Amino acid sequence: MKSKQIYPILVTLIIVLWLGYMISAEQFVLFTKWWPMSLTMVLGSFVAGASAEGGAAVAFPVFTKVLHIPATEARTFGLMIQAVGMTTASIVIITRGVKILPQVITWVSAGGVAGMIVGSLLIPIPTPYPKLLFTFVTAAFGVALILSRWVLKWQPLDEFIINTPTRRWLFLGIGLVGGIFAANTGSGIDTLTFIVLTLAFGVNEKVSTPTTVVIMGLNSLVGFFTQGVLLQSIGIVWEYWLVCVPIVIFGAPFGAWVASRISRDAIIYLLLTLITIELVTTIILIPFTGTMVAFTLITIVVCTIWFAGMLRYRHKGKITQAMPLPVSDATL
Repeated sequence: MKSKQIYPILVTLIIVLWLGYMISAEQFVLFTKWWPMSLTMVLGSFVAGASAEGGAAVAFPVFTKVLHIPATEARTFGLMIQAVGMTTASIVIITRGVKILPQVITWVSAGGVAGMIVGSLLIPIPTPYPKLLFTFVTAAFGVALILSRWVLKWQPLDEFIINTPTRRWLFLGIGLVGGIFAANTGSGIDTLTFIVLTLAFGVNEKVSTPTTVVIMGLNSLVGFFTQGVLLQSIGIVWEYWLVCVPIVIFGAPFGAWVASRISRDAIIYLLLTLITIELVTTIILIPFTGTMVAFTLITIVVCTIWFAGMLRYRHKGKITQAMPLPVSDATL
């Protein structure tokens, strides 16, 4: 069997199983109740495959701010739907020869397993702080990304190797922190990995983006298992999931395909657009208390210091890695 046949075979299997369940359980009526979720994931699934923010980056704010779904349900849905959408997108990325960084995926995912379980069982962050944290971390990243791309104008690298114990511990730690973050918001491990790869090590966004899609897909599978088996907390989210499955198995792979064909700058513009929408809607729709304002200011200061440190590290050239190779625009 050719590798390019894996995706259509898998999609066919998913559709057959989904149709079988929906018909036998007479669940098509769910679309009349939860069609806003389906509509949301048309964009959300595309974003999941095309960017480093994950489908939950669209689902979480829309569900909590517009549809008034509890944050815990939005988080669980994000993990469940990414386990399908971003996994199928990952299969397209891998089987179609899109450039990724396997070592980064391995070490971050290893830390992500522990982070997801620990974050789900031991470190629940109370609402609305997970969303505030995600919003302002990504906003700060947007500023740093603009500096990196259009102000400092460094040449991006297309190769990155983890060849020292320091780098192994670094990316293992990113996975741990990102997994804890994703356990509370539905995404985050992909964004944190993307931030470090692009700002600290200067990796091309066309390489770091598909790498983080694979990482988020794997972490979402762990999250689905944690919520469904260990915590048994899915409940009504199962209905949301059912009305979105046939959308994301096409939308996320399509997003991955588009990302492999467009320019580096187009990916950056997509990220900056999503970040701007997320920041504006958070400021407008979430009523800030004094404690929340203080939390936001602390987050901004910490992110500023962190990003400045990464940019300084990169500027000084403290990076030992292979010579950059041209990114091949894989034909999908």
